[in-house]
Amino acid sequence: MKHIVVDLEMNNIRRRSEARKICTNEIIEIGASMLDENLWEIGKFQIYVKPEYNDVIVPKISKLTGITNEMVANAPTFSVAFKQFTDWCLNIKDDVMIYAWSNTDHSQVMKEIQLKQYKLSEEEHKLMEHGWTDFQNEFDIHLGFERQISLKLALDMAGIDFNGRQHDALDDARNTAKLLRVFKDEELFDQTLRKIEEVMKPSSLENTLGNLIDLSMFMTT
Repeated sequence: MKHIVVDLEMNNIRRRSEARKICTNEIIEIGASMLDENLWEIGKFQIYVKPEYNDVIVPKISKLTGITNEMVANAPTFSVAFKQFTDWCLNIKDDVMIYAWSNTDHSQVMKEIQLKQYKLSEEEHKLMEHGWTDFQNEFDIHLGFERQISLKLALDMAGIDFNGRQHDALDDARNTAKLLRVFKDEELFDQTLRKIEEVMKPSSLENTLGNLIDLSMFMTT
C-alpha cells in the first residue's frame, strides 16, 4: 500500500460565467507527496494548471499562493494535468490511498470533472470513489474536536514546524504528510498528541483544552 497526500490551489471562476452553476473555482496547482508503507516520502508531484474560465489569476489568489498569470500561461489545462496526476498515482502498480486536508479538494476535482467533461477510466474512478480520505475529518474525530481545525494548528499540536511556503500545493502536501506520519505512528502519537486526545474525552471535559492551548483563533469556519 502506498499513500499519497495531495493539495490543490484554486482560482475564482469569473463572475457571470455559466460554469459557476457547477463550481465557483478552478484548480491552478496540484501538489502531492507519495509515501511508502512506513509513511516516508518516496516521490513528489507538482504541476500548474491553466484556468479556462478566467483570463487572469485573481489578485488575492496570487498574493495567497504566489501563483502569477505568467506561471499558468503555458501550463496544461485541467484534463491534461489531472491525467498526469492520476498516471503518477497509478503507475506504481500498488494499492493507493489518497489523503487531503478536508474534503474540499475531492469535491473540487469531481466538480471540474463534470464541468470539463473529463472521462474517468475504470482505475481513475476507483481511485476517486474508494481511495480518497478526508484526513482533516479523521484527525478531528479521533482527537474529539467538534469543529474543523486548521492544518497549521494541527501541525503545532504535533510539534511540527511548517517547512516551505503556506498555500504552495507541494509544500502543503508535504507538511500534511509529516502530520499523517505522526498521526498514524503510535509511538509518535503518544509523544505529541495523546495528551490532547485524553483532555478531549467526555470524561475529562472539566480539564478544558484551554489549559493546553487557545484553539479559537485557529478554528476554520
